[in-house]
Amino acid sequence: MNVARFISARLSSSNPDGRLSRKNNVVALVSVCVSFAVMVVAIAVVDGFKYEIRSKVTGFMGGVMLVNPGMPPVNEEYPFPGNLSYRDTLLQIRGVESVNEVAYRSGLVKTDDKIEGLCFKGVEREGGDINDVEISESMARRLSLKVGDKMVVYFIGDDVKVRKFTISSLYNAQLDEIDGKFAIVDIRQVRRLNGWGNDDVSCLEIMVSSKADIDAVERQVRDMEYLCSTDDDTPLFVTSAKKLYAHLFDWLALLDLNVLMILALMIIVAGFNMISAILIIIFEKISMVGLLKSLGMTSKEVGKVFLHRSASLIGKGLLIGNAAGIIISIVQKYTRVLKLDSANYFVDAVPIDLNIWKIIAVDAAAFALIILIVSISTKVISRISPDRTMKME
Repeated sequence: MNVARFISARLSSSNPDGRLSRKNNVVALVSVCVSFAVMVVAIAVVDGFKYEIRSKVTGFMGGVMLVNPGMPPVNEEYPFPGNLSYRDTLLQIRGVESVNEVAYRSGLVKTDDKIEGLCFKGVEREGGDINDVEISESMARRLSLKVGDKMVVYFIGDDVKVRKFTISSLYNAQLDEIDGKFAIVDIRQVRRLNGWGNDDVSCLEIMVSSKADIDAVERQVRDMEYLCSTDDDTPLFVTSAKKLYAHLFDWLALLDLNVLMILALMIIVAGFNMISAILIIIFEKISMVGLLKSLGMTSKEVGKVFLHRSASLIGKGLLIGNAAGIIISIVQKYTRVLKLDSANYFVDAVPIDLNIWKIIAVDAAAFALIILIVSISTKVISRISPDRTMKME
């Protein structure tokens, strides 16, 4: 039988003699609850930002790209054949969902009173008219256009080519780097404008799954391009969305640092509130401590009694705090009640992505660290002398 656990259970089931300990237990429990709730929400929000922004970037540009050496993916001058001998083999890489042909051409959009420069991204389409175009909502507002309107575009090169597109739909990536620069058209239209062959592309976009490691996929694509390409294949360079939009991914990495600071702060707050509660319990039960030591229990064994009491309080706080944090996160996820300025945060509401396994891992680490902090306070028991503290009834 675990004596320390038994005594701790009796200690927690009996009413404390002093009101001070009851109040401090409540304060400590509330502190732990709030700390764990804040940690859950912080993790869910940061993961939400990562998921939303990564999905926007990789959904539009692909996670990994194959391009001509020395050229960016948005290339309208030096095409290469997209029918690589190892193209189907790329689909065997874990996390790769598809390999898409893309062609680019820049042009000027002219309305009655406005002119805007746009990069037209040609993609493979199933169905629809070859003259359909999709532009961003922000660009449509600037040009005073809507779905169904005609859009006249001038493509300037050795000669000027004029095309009239029909706006078939609008997109909203909420990223200025995309919304303000790109329109989406049929790749056949771009190939005609550029004078390219039916297989020529500006780049090949490799779409990766939302949870795949972009860096790992990039390395595997680079290895495959080196090992599997034949003499008939064009030597290509491998890049990724993380390199093209480094400032966005650097900002996400900074959020990771922020959430680590929040976790550390919440653990410290909960830990020191628990120290306060346990010290008050020890001083109120000082005669019991003296009695236990006089009966032969060591200071370490007596300290375990109060550690069990601490673990019980922390466990309750963990469960209540997690429940509160998860409920808050779910409400925000499905109601999007907390709004953000998309111009500054790239999303129009606080994003949420709940990863239960990550929350469990953080809970376990936080629980262990708080117990470690509290164990320091139990060292005071070694200074308690039985002959001075025991009260004879």
